[in-house]
Amino acid sequence: MAEQVLTVTTAYAREQMARARAEGGTLTKVIKMAFGSGGVDQAGKPLPLDGAEQALKKELIQKEITSFEFIAPATIRYICSLAENELAGETINELALVDSTGKLTAVRTMTNKVKDSDMEFVFEIDDIY
Repeated sequence: MAEQVLTVTTAYAREQMARARAEGGTLTKVIKMAFGSGGVDQAGKPLPLDGAEQALKKELIQKEITSFEFIAPATIRYICSLAENELAGETINELALVDSTGKLTAVRTMTNKVKDSDMEFVFEIDDIY
């Protein structure tokens, strides 16, 4: 059985890219990362994604992207940090990239990560084209 992909580019973002290529329009900028706690089933396994997601299942917070870097010609790594006092004690198991219009461009589910109150957490999402 093939390993399930747990990060997907949303249909909204794919449509935006297709229209920009065909019509010469512009793409919106990714500016935030959203964190949530609704990304796993009752057994703690990450839920499957299909790209139609328009919101996280249980969003906790959105934060400005801390930084980004091109790690390959067609891959951008977005990085976002949670300070020690942010989401302390919360379980995080879903992430999303959010554009300047507030729409999700990529979504990821993962196993539970409990945010400690004495540690900064750094999350990364690779946006692959």
